[in-house]
Amino acid sequence: MKLVESLPARAYCDQSQYQAERDRVFRPAWILAAYQHQFQQPGDYIADVFADWPIFIQMGDDRKLRAFHNVCAHRAGPIMWDGAGRQSNLVCRYHGWAYNQDGALRSARDFGAGDVGAEDPVCDGLSSVRVETWRGFVFICMDAETPDLVSWLGAFPVECEQYPVESYVFHSRSVHEMKCNWKTYADNFLEGYHVPLVHPGLNREVEGMAYRVITKGDRRWNLHVAPARLDDTSFTGVFLWFWPNFSLNIFQGGFAVERWMPKGHDRCDLIFEYFFEPGHPNADEIAAISEIVGREDIQIAESVQRNLAAGVYHSGVLSPRHENGLADFKELLTEVLAGETLRP
Repeated sequence: MKLVESLPARAYCDQSQYQAERDRVFRPAWILAAYQHQFQQPGDYIADVFADWPIFIQMGDDRKLRAFHNVCAHRAGPIMWDGAGRQSNLVCRYHGWAYNQDGALRSARDFGAGDVGAEDPVCDGLSSVRVETWRGFVFICMDAETPDLVSWLGAFPVECEQYPVESYVFHSRSVHEMKCNWKTYADNFLEGYHVPLVHPGLNREVEGMAYRVITKGDRRWNLHVAPARLDDTSFTGVFLWFWPNFSLNIFQGGFAVERWMPKGHDRCDLIFEYFFEPGHPNADEIAAISEIVGREDIQIAESVQRNLAAGVYHSGVLSPRHENGLADFKELLTEVLAGETLRP
């Protein structure tokens, strides 16, 4: 068997590589951005940055969700401050240009009418972003040619059908700033080869060397399986990864979402969000254990990123037993980028 080589080190350290990924990986993808529980009343919004695109999602008076680039057509001011809140009007925080809920320009505050004699400006308004939901998850997409969300997810939802994710309520969220490329963390996530060495606590609970990544014909998603060492029902459920930066771990009485959102070619945010059935007795403990595992992953990912940038490593070979998920990820990424920025 011919072994598969990993991506070259420069793929994790090159700014031009990252710009190509923004355009060809993240722009056409459906990206998990929020949850329906965050939009209870008209005007509720979340504003965040996704792969360096500032975007906000807001519930309109008709209770429909709409998303836009958080960039005023006048001089690129923000419409919403980052975070979550409630704002009935779409008014630029910089100069006060106002927009209708469909993004069309409503008024340009004190622009130049009257004694100056200038005409009011004509512009296309805010730049819209597609937004769709699946089982309480809110996704955005910036490409009009991408299929609808359900079609895009393919057979991924089938793996989740038996689990009542809509009945679980939000518990907590954590955001960790990581000094690594988003793919460095994705590589780490896509294999269990490191579990016995990096996660000693987790390895006492599951058979780390029996950790497997299972694919089912679609390289955009896979299943992660690690047998429990003891008869522990907390490890029953389904653990899935979906292209390019989203994972869903459904367990008894709850689920956890893990996202790694690029903030540049050498930085990303690692986001954990936890949901549990009301009154779950072990919610705090499960979230705390997950945070420990997350910090261990951050430490190793940042160390690997430092070494990738050091100039002494080019590429390695992938274990067919443990790193098949990485091989699929590399092949898919190479196809998406058409090989233009992956040359050594």
